Amino acid sequence: MTEEAIAPPTAEVQNAWPLLLEALARAGYTVDELLRPGAAPTDIAAVQQAIGRALPTDLAGLYQLSDGQTDWYQLSHGAHAQTVRQQGRWVCAVFGDGWSFDPVGKVADGWRNWDEVRAGYTPEQLAEDFDSAVEVRDGDPVQGLYTSPDWIGFATDGGGNQLAVDLVPQPGGTVGQVIVIGSDEDLRRVVAPGIVQLLELCARRVSEVDAAQVSEDGVLLYDLEG
Repeated sequence: MTEEAIAPPTAEVQNAWPLLLEALARAGYTVDELLRPGAAPTDIAAVQQAIGRALPTDLAGLYQLSDGQTDWYQLSHGAHAQTVRQQGRWVCAVFGDGWSFDPVGKVADGWRNWDEVRAGYTPEQLAEDFDSAVEVRDGDPVQGLYTSPDWIGFATDGGGNQLAVDLVPQPGGTVGQVIVIGSDEDLRRVVAPGIVQLLELCARRVSEVDAAQVSEDGVLLYDLEG
């Protein structure tokens, strides 16, 4: 993959991303602290080369607007954290429910970790020992697998679980749909039909933030799926 293969952000992503940032700011989050500057096309191309797959256009575009987020936990609990964070300086996982938006380099690392899992077992062993424990939410067009090389994680919850884009949806799904995967997540489900819809969903959910739920450290992990 070359730098020229990385398309600029689509108008849809360019519209949806600032709307989420505005919603986060209105809810009391410190957007400037939480987000990193955009990734260079060469960095995105390097990830695609490493995993042998192109990121969906909207995910690649989103990374050009922001290369993931900083460590919100360190902002609230680290050595230099304030004792109390007031409204307007609260921190969170950008995609709610603990789903931290990974820097693009971490996308390749996460994919390699899953690839090592797949390499450690035969297809028969994966099916018998792992896929058999997975369920698919009724009606959701996602494969009932434990892991797939065509699932690319881009947000993590700190426990080995991820939001991922799905490059091989079941009939009725869309390429690039956002799904939940992970060692602790046995229910395969579609969170949003794509990255733009995920951003729109997050903007709606964060508008429902209840300030009473904010911890004394200024942390509020808003509800994504409801």
